[in-house]
Amino acid sequence: MDGHIYQRRKTFTYVVDLPKDPVTGKRRQKTKGRFKTEKEARRAMRKFIVQLEEGEYLEPSKELFSEFILNWFNEHYSKRIKATTAESRRYTVKKHLIEGNPFANNTLDTITAHDIDSLYNTKLDAEYSTSYIRKIHQLLTKAFDQAVKWNKIKENPAKKADPPCIKREEMRIWSFEHIHRFLDESTGERTFPIFYLALYTGMRRGEILGLMWKDIDFDKKVIHVKRTLSFVPKKGYIFTSPKTARSKRQIPVSNEVIQVLQQVQQTQREWKKRLQDAYEDNDLVFCTELGKPQDPQNILRVMRRLIEGAGVTRIRFHDLRHTHASILLNNNVDIVKVSARLGHANPRVTLEIYAHLLPNNQSEVPEVFEDLMKRNLKEPR
Repeated sequence: MDGHIYQRRKTFTYVVDLPKDPVTGKRRQKTKGRFKTEKEARRAMRKFIVQLEEGEYLEPSKELFSEFILNWFNEHYSKRIKATTAESRRYTVKKHLIEGNPFANNTLDTITAHDIDSLYNTKLDAEYSTSYIRKIHQLLTKAFDQAVKWNKIKENPAKKADPPCIKREEMRIWSFEHIHRFLDESTGERTFPIFYLALYTGMRRGEILGLMWKDIDFDKKVIHVKRTLSFVPKKGYIFTSPKTARSKRQIPVSNEVIQVLQQVQQTQREWKKRLQDAYEDNDLVFCTELGKPQDPQNILRVMRRLIEGAGVTRIRFHDLRHTHASILLNNNVDIVKVSARLGHANPRVTLEIYAHLLPNNQSEVPEVFEDLMKRNLKEPR
């Protein structure tokens, strides 16, 4: 590795040739000066050359964070995740890591853990949820990890940052009275079976809209959850695999649920007969009169209207799932069975979400323990 030293006025400077630019092929050099003596400059130059030869030196990246995060997301990260996930995280990157980020126009090599913590505090002040800020943190961590692998920075500043602990928002669920009022209000609506299935099975909205007739075993009264429907801008409606491996599951249902589904099937037969070739048969359980996928956003608009008409507490579609789970758990259904029904990764996830709903009657515990102790006592005291 070539290097030389020269004197400039009263100080000394060293210059070392770096490997040529891998993209342009141009010559590159590292220059450092203001050494008081030639000996001091030569010692520093030798140390730098050793670092360079052993691969310990990393040239500071002058790439702007905003340029890097966009390139990382578009050319790397988005190609490794589901299209629906990429779309939601694309918004997060644009909104919070580029437009609403104080260090967006800083170079990669200057960003610190303090900068990142300041970003999190800004989001907290703007009243974003702690869980959402943790998602921003996860994106930053992944992005900076890749920057390290690409030799743009030496270490990941996000790993030294301190994201807020998740504070679970209060769960909104309906009482039996509100469930019945909402279903009464929904009767006669084309979307009634969708809301009915959500309340009676705990299925996610995308899982319900992605349901096909081949997924339903009417004889065994079982629904097989195999896919989910989502709408992605510029791509349209797409079917993807469920959220986790455990989300692919079998859900036993009652006779009443089967009857509701059979009525939907009969309605579709009438549509096909009336429309003939104009009907687009996608085997979907829930579709438009032309057989096309239901717009997920339209389901939400209808739900808001029906909630207002029924005069019940306003909740999200996902809270229908929470309502289903809370009813089962409050009536002593085994948490392992509830977890399998909801498609959680494991019962621990279910417990973390619904622990506050589990019956907490401990009045008989002391007597049970005392009785067991007495029954297993070898010699009376």
